[in-house]
Amino acid sequence: MGMRRNEHVGARALAVTGLLGGVAYLVWRLASSMHGSPFWLATPFYVVETIGFLATALLVWALWPAPVMGRENSVDHYAARADAVVRVHGHSLQDLRATMLALQHVAGVDDVVIVDIDGRPEVARMAVEFQAIYAATDPSDRNGMSVMASAVRARQFLLLDAGDVPTSDIVTRLAPDLADPTVAVVQGLGVSVADDSPEHGPDRRHELIFERSSLNPALGRRGAAIWLGSGALIRVDALRGLPIDLRSNVEACWSATSALHTAGWKVTAPAGAPVLAFRDLRDARTVYDDRVYRVRAAREMVFGPHGVMRPGVSGLTHRLAALAWCVRPLSSIRRVAFIALLCAALLAGEAPFSGSVTAMAVLWLPYFAYTSLGVCLLSGWTLRPGDRARWSLHNIGATLRSSLDPATAPERPPIVNLPASQYGASLVAAVVVLSVVLLLRGLSDRFTHSMGVLPQSALLAMVAVSLWLLGLSLDLLRVLGRKAHARRATRVGAALSAGFGDRAVSILDLTSLGAGAVCLDRFEIGERALLQTSIPTRTGVTSVQLTAVVRNATRLPYGEWRLGLEFESIDDASANAFAEYCLIEPVWEQLGVMPDTSITESRPLMSRGGVEPTSRVGRMVLRAVALLALVGAVASSLPAQAEAAAVSPRWTDTLIRASETSDQRVRVTLSLAVLGISGIIAVSMLVGLHRPRRAADV
Repeated sequence: MGMRRNEHVGARALAVTGLLGGVAYLVWRLASSMHGSPFWLATPFYVVETIGFLATALLVWALWPAPVMGRENSVDHYAARADAVVRVHGHSLQDLRATMLALQHVAGVDDVVIVDIDGRPEVARMAVEFQAIYAATDPSDRNGMSVMASAVRARQFLLLDAGDVPTSDIVTRLAPDLADPTVAVVQGLGVSVADDSPEHGPDRRHELIFERSSLNPALGRRGAAIWLGSGALIRVDALRGLPIDLRSNVEACWSATSALHTAGWKVTAPAGAPVLAFRDLRDARTVYDDRVYRVRAAREMVFGPHGVMRPGVSGLTHRLAALAWCVRPLSSIRRVAFIALLCAALLAGEAPFSGSVTAMAVLWLPYFAYTSLGVCLLSGWTLRPGDRARWSLHNIGATLRSSLDPATAPERPPIVNLPASQYGASLVAAVVVLSVVLLLRGLSDRFTHSMGVLPQSALLAMVAVSLWLLGLSLDLLRVLGRKAHARRATRVGAALSAGFGDRAVSILDLTSLGAGAVCLDRFEIGERALLQTSIPTRTGVTSVQLTAVVRNATRLPYGEWRLGLEFESIDDASANAFAEYCLIEPVWEQLGVMPDTSITESRPLMSRGGVEPTSRVGRMVLRAVALLALVGAVASSLPAQAEAAAVSPRWTDTLIRASETSDQRVRVTLSLAVLGISGIIAVSMLVGLHRPRRAADV
């Protein structure tokens, strides 16, 4: 995960060079480029640029410490014993069962406490099944932290959310940090083994990989990491002295982090190999609520009554760490302001600043390129170019909603092809606004001339930036020609013989709730029969006999039938076998901690989904709106009619003759860039239009 020391030094040099270039650029902007631009546009635009520079500088500071590649696991100087707390809040019983079974293999765990936020009787029955301590919370308590400190008996406890799968050495890996009496929380490194969920982007990268794998471990090397919740080893004495926040888990953990830092405690986050696999979130509404809570918690950490902007709250290191951590959760605010100023400049026909092309090439270009590359390398390439812009666009809706409790948000039908209408609404709004502005600008430049006349270079630059934002928004909406997502369930590849009723079938993939099978005979939808098979796991082979219902039947090209089976009632022994085979062992194989196996021998995880919850009409309308924006952008990129007539009636001849001067070469280059970006977006939308739709999930 980390980089070699010489690579990290090189990344530091790039980042520092870029920041020095940024300082020179901002000084030049303030001294020379503000003249000739309206105050109402130039000043807020400069403020937005300055905030972006400070945010980048904070990330560079946070990622500056060199990664620690090795770690000594000897714990002779500190007892690696702890209780385990499993928090249940809206999780399924299968998720809880998987975590409880995995904890049976974790070294150093004494008692297990199940903290039930919802107070469900079936959770209490499962606690009895696994001989765990059951504790229900107060109805107003949404995180259970006040119960944890009183329910555990050891000096420290391991906190897990139901569905998360720890490695067997998680306690022994995290315990050494607690040998330091000033360390309150050791946050373990967690990953997502799935490659597609509402938390994954179109490139199948998890949205939080940067925070989990790079930013928090880097802050932890200063003792200023953020407590993320699950996967943490917590000192009980430190938790008992905290004012407990009863809000969501994210808000409670982040506010507790601020309180711990203010009280002089340290929070560490060891890097290296992951010690936890997070539950795969398939509910887009849950992800949306989490993003809302992150914005609210970040705003509280910075501007709240105990925020880092208040005097005397915490030391300088903890202040900078909190600000660096809040850069991405709060970045949508700056993105909204940037889009608003960009659209206002295009509509008003005013440039936000003036300057020569040479000055921009010498000052802005090195600043932008070196800082972007430097931060990417410092993060070990977990933060790639464009990720910050994608995150800020994706979370505009969550940011706007953060002033209200997301639990009160009404359910709405899907927009385009995102299950969460709140995500889709913000992105659709951004696409529509940018498209309308580009179309109006193009109509004015070619026909009506009703808007102010912009210098051609400034106009083309702003149009190119608008197209870039438009393309990112369309990509996040899955309108461009990217791989379709299949977010209904993650199935484990299997090759098991089974009997279904009186006929033989072959099970190809399996979950705790159902199976995909192939047989030679046809079954009717809704038909019930007894499924008999054997589930091999590390702990033995379990014979399974249960009733399954045919939910889907598809004829394959060679005459076979593909069946989608849903299990009905499952006994405890079968449920344990399914949890081990489908949830625990595949995760351990993916993490490379499964005994007697390697990561190259891991069984396949397959994302299978139904017909995407989309509005086909909505997608077509969105494509039409975007195409109109491309027409407007192309119209603005063409030379003005008077200029074209004075030189040549043919546009191609105009481009050739225009290249005789440096200023004209810049305009030609920008024109070609706008045309190229427009062409790429148009072709990508056409590819997405002809993308085959997925068959129903089996």
